[in-house]
Amino acid sequence: MNDPGAPNESTLRQRPTRVRWVIFVLACAASWLLYLHRYAWGVMKPSFHAENPELDDIAIGWLDSAFQAAYALGQVPGGMAGDRFGPRAMLSLLTLCGSLAVAGVAFVGGFWPFAGTRAVFGLAQAGVYPIVSKMTRTWFPLATRTSVQGFVTALGRIGAATAPIVIATVLMGMLGLTWQTTLIVLIVPGVVLAVAFWFIVRDTPREHPWVNAAECAEIADRLPTSLADDSIRAGEPPIVRKPGLTFKGVASVSVAMMLLYAFASTFQDQFYVYWLPSFLKDGHDFDLKEMGLFAALPLLGGALGGVIGGMLNDLLIRRWGNRRWSRALVALTGKTLAAGLVLVSVQMAEGHIALLVLVAARVFGDWSLPTQWAAVTDMGGRASATLFGLVNTIGAVGGFAANPIFGYLKREYDWPGVFAGVAAMCLLAAATWLFIDCTKKVVDD
Repeated sequence: MNDPGAPNESTLRQRPTRVRWVIFVLACAASWLLYLHRYAWGVMKPSFHAENPELDDIAIGWLDSAFQAAYALGQVPGGMAGDRFGPRAMLSLLTLCGSLAVAGVAFVGGFWPFAGTRAVFGLAQAGVYPIVSKMTRTWFPLATRTSVQGFVTALGRIGAATAPIVIATVLMGMLGLTWQTTLIVLIVPGVVLAVAFWFIVRDTPREHPWVNAAECAEIADRLPTSLADDSIRAGEPPIVRKPGLTFKGVASVSVAMMLLYAFASTFQDQFYVYWLPSFLKDGHDFDLKEMGLFAALPLLGGALGGVIGGMLNDLLIRRWGNRRWSRALVALTGKTLAAGLVLVSVQMAEGHIALLVLVAARVFGDWSLPTQWAAVTDMGGRASATLFGLVNTIGAVGGFAANPIFGYLKREYDWPGVFAGVAAMCLLAAATWLFIDCTKKVVDD
C-alpha cells in the first residue's frame, strides 16, 4: 500500500487541498470560545452575588480558586489524554463538557455545588490548549507553524476582550436576559464546536478523507535539515531516542527553564486581569464606565502581540536558519521591552497615557506567547500535549502565587511596588531564554 504522504511525480502535479486551514479555523474558534467562557464568570459574578447574598466575598473568592486549582491539576492529565487518544476525540469531549459546565452554576445551589461545578469547568478547560498545540504541530509545517500558533493565541485574547460585550452589553443588556439564561445561551456555540471537531478533525492529515497526497507532502515538508534541527548534520546518522520523556542533559535544563519562564511570565498576565482595573480606578480616577472600556484594550494589544510574535519567529528562522536563537531572540526581546515599558507607565501622571504605555507593554509581553507554544511543541515531539500540560500547570501555580505577592507589594510600596514586581518577573522570564534550547527533544517522534 502506498504512503499517501510520500511525494511522487503524480503528487507533484496534484493541486494540494487546503484542509489544514479548516483545522486552523477550528483551533482559533476553540481559543476564542475558551476565553469567552472563562471570562463569562467575571462578567456575570455581580449578578450572581446579588442573588446569593449568603455567600460573602471570601466564599466568592473560593469559587474563583475552585476553577484555578482544577485548571492547574487538569493540565498534565489533559495533555496525556490528548497524546493517548488524539485531538479529535479529546477536543470534542472537553469542548462539550466545558460548555455544559460553564452553565452549571445556573442549575445548582449552595456553596459546595457551586464550587464543584466551577471545578468541573476548570478540569474541562485544562486540556484544551495542550491538545490544540499538538494539533497545530501535526497539521502545519514548521515554516508556518509559529505564525499559526500566534493567531490561535491571539483569538484567546480577543475572546477575553469580547466577553463583556457579548455577555453584558448584548445578551444581558440589549436582550435583557438573566445571568442564568445568558450562561445557557453560551452552551450553544460550544456544542456546535464540539460536533464540528468530531466530524471535521482527524488526528493526522493522512487519516483525513478530504486531504490529498499533495497536502500531506506540503505538511511533511517542514524545512531543510539545517533549519529543522540544528543538532542534525548531513551525513550523520540520526539519534535514536527511547520512547517516553527523557529529561536529561540539555533537554532537562531547557524544560526546567521553560517551567521557570511559565511561572514568571504569568505574573504579567495576572496584573492585567486582576490589578489593572483597580490601578485605573484608584490610581487615575477612571470612572466605572471608563475603567470597563479601557481595561479591555491591553487584551487586544496582547492579541496583536501574539500575531506579530508568531510571524517574527517564522521570519527569523527562514532568514537565519537557527531555530533555537530565533525563538530565544523574540521572547527575550519582548519580555525585556515589556519590563521597561511597565516601569515607564507608572511614572506617567496622565492616566490615558499610562494606559497606552501599558498596552504597548502587553503587545511586547505577549509576542513571546507563540514562541512558548512553538518551543514546547518542538521539545515535546509526539508527547507535546503532555509537556504543554506540565508547562501550563506551573503557569497556573504562578498565577496562584502572583496575587498575594502583588497584594503585599501594594500594601508596602503602593503602585510603584506592584509595577516593579511585574517588571522584575518579566526580566526573569526573559533571562530564561538564554538557556532554553528548543531543538533538544524530550521525546522522539
